[in-house]
Amino acid sequence: MRPSKVTQAAGCLLVSALLVQPFGVAAAANAADTANVAGPVQQGLPQHVDLNFPQQVNKLYAASNMQPLWQNEEATRAFLVQLNELALAGINPRFTQWVKEISNSHLSEMARDKLLSDAMLGYLGYVQNVGANGSVWLYGNNKMARLPAPSPERVLAWLKAKDQNRLTAFIDSLAPMNPQYPKMQKALHTLLEEQHEKGWPQLVTSTTLRPGEYSPMVIGLAQILRLTGDLPADYQDNGDDLYNATLVSAVESFQARHGLATDGVIGPRTRFWLNQDPQARATLLALNMQRLRLLPAEKTNGIWVNIPDYRLDYFRDGKKVLDSKVIVGRPARKTPFMHSQLNNVVLNPPWSVPTKLIREDIIPKVKQNPSYLAQHGYVILSDWTENAYEISPYDIDWSMMSAKNFPYRLKQAPGDGNSLGRYKFNMPNSEAIYLHDTPSKGLFGKDIRALSSGCVRVNKAAELADMLLGEVGWNQSRIENSLNKGKTQYVTIRNRVPVQIYYLSSWVGDDGQVQYRTDIYDYDKVPRPSAVVQRNLRQLLN
Repeated sequence: MRPSKVTQAAGCLLVSALLVQPFGVAAAANAADTANVAGPVQQGLPQHVDLNFPQQVNKLYAASNMQPLWQNEEATRAFLVQLNELALAGINPRFTQWVKEISNSHLSEMARDKLLSDAMLGYLGYVQNVGANGSVWLYGNNKMARLPAPSPERVLAWLKAKDQNRLTAFIDSLAPMNPQYPKMQKALHTLLEEQHEKGWPQLVTSTTLRPGEYSPMVIGLAQILRLTGDLPADYQDNGDDLYNATLVSAVESFQARHGLATDGVIGPRTRFWLNQDPQARATLLALNMQRLRLLPAEKTNGIWVNIPDYRLDYFRDGKKVLDSKVIVGRPARKTPFMHSQLNNVVLNPPWSVPTKLIREDIIPKVKQNPSYLAQHGYVILSDWTENAYEISPYDIDWSMMSAKNFPYRLKQAPGDGNSLGRYKFNMPNSEAIYLHDTPSKGLFGKDIRALSSGCVRVNKAAELADMLLGEVGWNQSRIENSLNKGKTQYVTIRNRVPVQIYYLSSWVGDDGQVQYRTDIYDYDKVPRPSAVVQRNLRQLLN
């Protein structure tokens, strides 16, 4: 049904009102604003319930002659799903507060309508600004300090969609535009149902359990593995505490989904994940659903590196053509997330050691062992200019060198012992981050591979180089000849390859199973969710 002329006129009046005073002023909304808002917008709201955007809500309802804005039940439900998901992610407590207030069964319809509009303004501001601020809001302790106001244009887009009877489609467009989102949403519903229906045993011992050993832990372990689906529901033990082959196999399956070594040994990391109940997993999944907003919608072309998964995927025309284990920065030297474009491949790269590594790693080692530089093929240069000349390490008084006093440059020549290996993959960025080979291949056998100084070491660097160089006309023979000469060669990649380095600690795999990864950078700090939020989402997703 088309909107009436009265509704259209109200919409026009609203447009004028919003453009006269931009919504940017809402960033300063507080209790004082609420006290100064005159008129009917406060009527019907329970005591101690304050609107976050009182001036803007007042304008909305003044322009609509105090008529409700949320009469479309389908659109309202779609909005509440997204609002509750955001509350579950723990990004800002105001989203949880809105959920609780809107869920109050004693609210009048008009009071609920106003709270929905207030929450919508907050949600529009979040969606509009998360792209620029997501690396802070969605990682670690630096959650949203305040709720940004949406632009007038975003508000008008909402109201226009309402007037044109396409509000549900508009709200759907506010969700993460990523094929992972509906899969993760389905998994989230399953977790919420599990939390509702079942308790979750806890393994309280700190003792490591190995295959073939006996332990009282086995009974609780079997219960957990039944709940996770790794052990058949009809599994029957033999009445003893033996950690038997059936349980070991189930644990190995569990470990694989969590990026752990599939050895069947239940140590601290495996025990941590076994103890994570559906509630904890649901909050983690909800947080990662919001992180999808920072990623391109589709993996069509380019290199994708998921930091906590320690994995690189290379896509061409929407198909994965290479996957490789990687090593990323240790917690003290985190690999940053970024989007760039790979523009050249270096064969037999030299390595100019970053100043931070010289000061923190190498100087202490040289003081202990003056031969360290020669043993590892380092050359000392007088400074960082093009005219720098070589200096003997024995001409330097190392007792006087420190983290604050080292004016020299260190360079490692190409070769088998070079820390970059035989290949380096450059991409422009302000962090001096790149992908590279490594001579230390044994480290890829570890399950926790946060070991580098920030750059990304690629296990299948040779295969990646072959593919990239093949795109510019290099065949295998030419690559091998260049490597064998031992000279450094830079090869430009004319069609630059997109590189996405990101941090997703939970997602749904190709097999439909939810994958979880250890939070190596302590980014997944999420408060325990409100029971109201969990109940609402469980009902809304039914």
